[in-house]
Amino acid sequence: MHHLRHLPGLIGLAAALSACSASEGRYPSLALRPFEVSPPEAAAPAPPPIRSGIDPAMIDTLTRRAEAAHAAFLAAQGTAAPLAEAARGLAIESPARARALVALGEVSSRRSDTAAVLAEIDALAADAATRLARDPALEAAQAEVAALLMREDAVLAQLWEAMGS
Repeated sequence: MHHLRHLPGLIGLAAALSACSASEGRYPSLALRPFEVSPPEAAAPAPPPIRSGIDPAMIDTLTRRAEAAHAAFLAAQGTAAPLAEAARGLAIESPARARALVALGEVSSRRSDTAAVLAEIDALAADAATRLARDPALEAAQAEVAALLMREDAVLAQLWEAMGS
């Protein structure tokens, strides 16, 4: 009795399958129709390669801004280095240490200027990547500014070490 419970479903399936085989010739062919096949001479031309769309002058401007920010960083470093050395080992409350901290803040601020330019370049590179449009000039500028920033990070670490912090 337990097996008879599935009998109505099996009868329906058998009826559906027999209906499919009985209606041979009423279904359309699965072969390609003439309008679905394009002749070889009518093939569309290959699309032009994707260009980044980034103006080379913009890349130049960003690179120059990064170089200017780095030059300002180096100038601030020149001021901060002797102050950091003079503050080595002094108490936090000492005027020499306060002057060194202000100078280190200026150096750090100049580093931020370089980092801001790198952020702009990174945004352009991300945009180009989403469009699958590599730009070798942009990639070179990005690597150059990233290298400047790494050098600035190393200098900042040396200044803090020189001050004894």
